[in-house]
Amino acid sequence: MMKRAFLTTTLVAALTAAGLGTAHAQQTFKLTIASSHPTTLPWVGLMSSLFVPEVNKRVAALNKGYKIEWREAYGGQLYKANATLSSVEQGVTDIGWVFHNLEAAKMPLSQFGTVTPFTTDDVRIILDIANEMNDNVPALKREWERNNMVFLGATGVDTYHLFSKVPLATYADLKGRKISAPGSIGQWLKGSGAVPVDGSLTSYYTDIQTGVSEGTISIATGILPNKIYEVAPYITTVNIGALYIGGMAMNKDSFEKMPPEVQKILRDVGKVYSKALGDTLMKRYEGALKTMAEVGANQAVPVRVTAMSGGEREKWVRTMPNLAADWVKANAARGPAKDIVKTYMDALRKRGVKPARDWDKEL
Repeated sequence: MMKRAFLTTTLVAALTAAGLGTAHAQQTFKLTIASSHPTTLPWVGLMSSLFVPEVNKRVAALNKGYKIEWREAYGGQLYKANATLSSVEQGVTDIGWVFHNLEAAKMPLSQFGTVTPFTTDDVRIILDIANEMNDNVPALKREWERNNMVFLGATGVDTYHLFSKVPLATYADLKGRKISAPGSIGQWLKGSGAVPVDGSLTSYYTDIQTGVSEGTISIATGILPNKIYEVAPYITTVNIGALYIGGMAMNKDSFEKMPPEVQKILRDVGKVYSKALGDTLMKRYEGALKTMAEVGANQAVPVRVTAMSGGEREKWVRTMPNLAADWVKANAARGPAKDIVKTYMDALRKRGVKPARDWDKEL
């Protein structure tokens, strides 16, 4: 009798260990999720408010005894904007927002959106295409993997405008001005006579206040929470276009330690996060411009929002060098750059977008 009980107990323990029993031993995974930027920015805020709880919910629903113990460190607690890629790559954080616009050397092919401006202001379309391309274009997948990362979901921003110390109503007004722009976005000033100054949303306020620059090409949803309108009260809406700027990614070594079903959850929720980001940005964009005008109405130099005329915008579009062709030539040895531009532009048109300039037809 005792022998039978012992065998039964042994069998139940073996089945449980194999994941076949009715009970599961608790297994806790400790993960750090971080960002160089604060949660006031939508693509960071949703990491905490959506991604973390949704992953927890789905992991619990597996009913396998898995639990994730999160350490959340946003707002530059662990690293700054110039280290978003290396910090995920090296495991400073397990999951992080990677700002690939500052990583053209390590992720050259991922810059395809930056060299094809003036397409659409609908960031939902941009993110949908970016996720599709990262899933289906091997060369783009390899860029993440080569840097020891697993892509989870694309991030982007609302359409770009000018925010400056002085009025910049015409394209000619840019000449000689020092304009802050992050990384490869500075290319958009080529042909204008403006001088690009590298920076990010976390540095623009001080840079403009101290004269390092006289304004920035940036986004309303980023300018508002950082109060940059206080030092750059002249807002000129240009609609250079929404942009794919990077993604949430996971350290590859950390990812591979997760059970397959948890890996799938992380990837799936990454796409949910990306879609929610697109919806959130579209809702916040108009409100951000309105709020800046209202809040900044009584400051020393009141906020003024004016639109660059269609004719002046067209000068900008046509005067800009052929960024896509230059980029394709420079990256021909690194992968199928030309095909990536064509795939991207075709995907835009398939979704009803009519670009101001057909970059793929000028290659």
